[in-house]
Amino acid sequence: MHGLLVVDKGEDISSARAIEPVKRALRMRKRVGHAGTLDPFATGVLIVLFGDVTRLTESLTDLPKVYRATVIFGERTDTLDIEGEVVERADPGPSAPSGLEASLGEFVGEIEQVPPAYSALKVGGRPAYRLARKGEAPELASRRVKVHEIKLLEDRWPEVEIEVVCGSGTYLRALARDIGERLGFPASLRALRRTAIGPFLAENGVRIDRNVELPRRSVLAAIQSPRVIPKVVGLTEVRLSLAEARVFIRGNTVKLDNPLEIGRTYAFLDDTGGFLLGLGKINPDGSLRPKKVLPHGVDEILRRMR
Repeated sequence: MHGLLVVDKGEDISSARAIEPVKRALRMRKRVGHAGTLDPFATGVLIVLFGDVTRLTESLTDLPKVYRATVIFGERTDTLDIEGEVVERADPGPSAPSGLEASLGEFVGEIEQVPPAYSALKVGGRPAYRLARKGEAPELASRRVKVHEIKLLEDRWPEVEIEVVCGSGTYLRALARDIGERLGFPASLRALRRTAIGPFLAENGVRIDRNVELPRRSVLAAIQSPRVIPKVVGLTEVRLSLAEARVFIRGNTVKLDNPLEIGRTYAFLDDTGGFLLGLGKINPDGSLRPKKVLPHGVDEILRRMR
């Protein structure tokens, strides 16, 4: 079984625990993973991949993500969210400062962001959150992330709700901290919901809460084909002849009959268009170099070769 499933993760459950009901429903213990981790307190879209499609997880990481975040001003926790201990307080005053919306706009574009101390990023080979839990202060370097858009949805000062469209690697907890610093207040996240990853919407996902059991039939009905991935990540599909496919599935360089754009990555299908064989890049000499080969496509080609 190969494909992907859009999940709407509930509160108080880790991303790893959230995919356990999917594993049980599909009766798969191996080769099941997810793209885009959510903190336990956060809700929303997880893309669960299983079977050969787990090889394409990296292809989904660059899809834009949409979040609804509730930021509370006047207090900051050690984790920068409601799960942590308050480490700083300040009176935010009775109403939002006049420069609130303008300050939000300053965080649109490519920005430098220091990740939260409580994160899974490695410091000296160890996750930063483990060092933070021991009272150590992990030194995390700033990195460039991309924020496409920030909208102020509701002002309930000292809480505000914002919508953020951003790229991979953006920490909304760190964004809340930095917006607070720009306004002169400590700040943390009160709530966070990821409403979309690319075209995959939370409202269309299979809801998973703590201790839920999923009917196998409903999970099977919601599975999307591997064929959806090239479309959502913007890869052009190219069909290979049976002779070309035989070379491709073995991971060997393919001499193509029809020229393609040099340096570009394509998604390659069998000649009937029914199976995604994998991804490949065009060499300077115009030949095809396989990057990711999907074994379920290999099985189909081998069957047709007999």
